[in-house]
Amino acid sequence: MQKRNLAARAGLWSASHRKKAIFGWLAFVIVAVMIGGAIGQQKLAQEDMGNGESKVADQALAAGFPQALGEQVLIQSKGSTRIGDRAFTAAVQDVERRLRAVPHVDKIQSPLADGNMGQRSRDGRSAVVTFEVADDDDDVALDRVEAALEATAAAQRAHPGLRIEQFGDASAGKALQESFDEDFQRAEYLSLPITLIILIIAFGALVAAGLPLLLGLTAVAATIGLLGPISQIVPLDETVQSVVLLVGLAVGVDYSMFYLRRYMEESDGGCGGNAALEAAAATSGRAVLISGITVIIAMAGMFLAGSAIFTSIAVGTILVVAVAIVGSLTVLPAVLSKLCSKGWIEKGRVPFVAARRHTNHGDSRVWGAILDRVLRRPVLSLVLSAGLLIALAIPALGVHTINTGIQGIPRDLPVMQTYDRIQAAFPGGPQPAVVVVQADDVTAPTVRRGIERMRQQAIRTGQLAEPVRVDVNPDKTLAAVYIAMRGSGTDDASYAALSTLRDNVIPKSIGAVDGVDVHVGGLTATSSDFNDTMKSRLPLVFGFVLGLAFLLLLMTFRSIVVPLKAIVLNLISVAAAYGVL
Repeated sequence: MQKRNLAARAGLWSASHRKKAIFGWLAFVIVAVMIGGAIGQQKLAQEDMGNGESKVADQALAAGFPQALGEQVLIQSKGSTRIGDRAFTAAVQDVERRLRAVPHVDKIQSPLADGNMGQRSRDGRSAVVTFEVADDDDDVALDRVEAALEATAAAQRAHPGLRIEQFGDASAGKALQESFDEDFQRAEYLSLPITLIILIIAFGALVAAGLPLLLGLTAVAATIGLLGPISQIVPLDETVQSVVLLVGLAVGVDYSMFYLRRYMEESDGGCGGNAALEAAAATSGRAVLISGITVIIAMAGMFLAGSAIFTSIAVGTILVVAVAIVGSLTVLPAVLSKLCSKGWIEKGRVPFVAARRHTNHGDSRVWGAILDRVLRRPVLSLVLSAGLLIALAIPALGVHTINTGIQGIPRDLPVMQTYDRIQAAFPGGPQPAVVVVQADDVTAPTVRRGIERMRQQAIRTGQLAEPVRVDVNPDKTLAAVYIAMRGSGTDDASYAALSTLRDNVIPKSIGAVDGVDVHVGGLTATSSDFNDTMKSRLPLVFGFVLGLAFLLLLMTFRSIVVPLKAIVLNLISVAAAYGVL
């Protein structure tokens, strides 16, 4: 008698212990959801998202300065009103008065003050009131900024002849968070019915179609719950829940569809319930196990990428795939056995689709026709298909990756339309380079002279320019020097300016002062360090994923040709995907 594999043994155990399998799975999902709700998810801090030197700079800034998020309110004329007119002045004063009454708002700077000419546009049509919102915690800051947004909206209602709008780190973060939440709900609303329609076409019956969807949803729910305790150890980026939903629904449906489809084909072929179940478990169940482990190995490679965001995606994906595998191998056979014993598996038949499935015994005419023609002319098929993929891969040689920063936020959000109006009224370069200087006392004469030498030498290069601003923290242990840069922030000019600052200016000025640590941050540095990290880690990631995948397939198929073919095909496919991107 042939020895049963692990998947077959799991399937037969599940069918023989239906109540334990079904109620055990439900208990697992409910407990996971309750634990996740009670603990909550620890989010990845903004300063921990970067790479290399810029990450060190961000962390030093976060630790050295009282946390606050900068905001600004735009007051802009819609007609002939100008700065200095009574209506414009009244609107600015009203905005300031309302903001002073808002808790956690500090450092309000008026454009009407003599020393704040930079807060007035050259054409005299626009001005900005700047302020800060205390940022003890990212979520708290997003809640606190709501009161400031309400004050701005009230000022807009009181002065309809002017445009009064708010933009800043907190208000943009809040808008982006709301956009994420809406997208998450939209993904649920769109993906579920579309998936159900596809499953109905595949199985021809509502019950059979609903079973994979149900397994996928419970796997997603359990995984999101489990992310709570895991995030206390490894803080996770907020986008991980969307990744879990989409990936979890895909693999949950996919894996159970393999299993269910094979079971129904065996049943159509005349096998009895237990025989069909064992055949499905031994074949499709085994395929699910191997496929899932391969996906987990591939996603584990993201741990080596050196990015905290990629680590978050890897954690969420690996966890939801593992949960989906367990569900497919344990509870799915039990539910199948129960439904089939009662004759319910094909309840809710869709007449035409169900009749076609039984006529074809699950075979696809379209794919059958394609396969016949490919096998008839294998060399021609290989040349054409490989040639197409290689042609698609060619643009990947010029792939350009950057940290988009604020430009990555969707432009249809009202807060980004405000940002565009501020940029148009106050044209300027990208976010400046931020030179973080740490010392026992950054106000000491030697440190101050080093910072001044850095400023002079930076401007002398022609790649960096005024304005240069220096902020010192209350403990006088850290200074943040903001220096304007040439270029757009993520173009060659900006990267060249960053290189000049890091390699030439700093070592010959502030970097030569004893007892001083210097790190460069800012948008350009963050983007450059991200690219450098990805380039240096890419061979390691590919080697890890391909090496382990090769070993797994080698042990599974006892063949060298099969894993080599799989790796070559995957590399070509990935290269084509990069090319399209």
